[in-house]
Amino acid sequence: MPTLRTRILDAGVELICDDGWNKVTMSQLARRAGISRQMVYKEIGARDVLARAIVDRHVGRFLAGAIERLRAHGADAQAGIGAAVEYVLRTAAEDPLLKAVLSAAHGGGQDLLPLLTADPEPVLERGIEAITHEARALYPGLPAATLGTLVEMVVRLTLSHLAQPTGPVEKAVAQATWLVRAASRAGDVA
Repeated sequence: MPTLRTRILDAGVELICDDGWNKVTMSQLARRAGISRQMVYKEIGARDVLARAIVDRHVGRFLAGAIERLRAHGADAQAGIGAAVEYVLRTAAEDPLLKAVLSAAHGGGQDLLPLLTADPEPVLERGIEAITHEARALYPGLPAATLGTLVEMVVRLTLSHLAQPTGPVEKAVAQATWLVRAASRAGDVA
């Protein structure tokens, strides 16, 4: 049985996918979750907190999948990072919430996109931190500065391809694996 918080967040995602973030009200959310508006405010808080909670949960799911791909390839940084980038981009392409946020952004009037692109904390910083933490354990042969720079570049590249794809997923994966090869050869980068 899902928790109250899970029910609320699921209802929020459904509303965003159905109507767009701009049309989501706390009353609609309460109705969709089958609870009172007061319960929504008690459990989640204000609308902006709801947005962050939805994004945070979604980011956690993507990071868990990316880390699973890194671990599956052990010390092979090129294969692991390539698999993680491919997972994120292919999963994102089929994800109803991301589709709703990104398609609404192209039509205007969507204010969830900054949580994905402009505000570094919910996605960029969290992604860099989680992947760096995992990569330190998996790739001890890469110097810390090289690893930190590499992870930041790969996370930024992946987010860029997610928000504004310039070609097929394979192109982004090739770019990410190229970065890994270059970082492995170059040693320490700033």
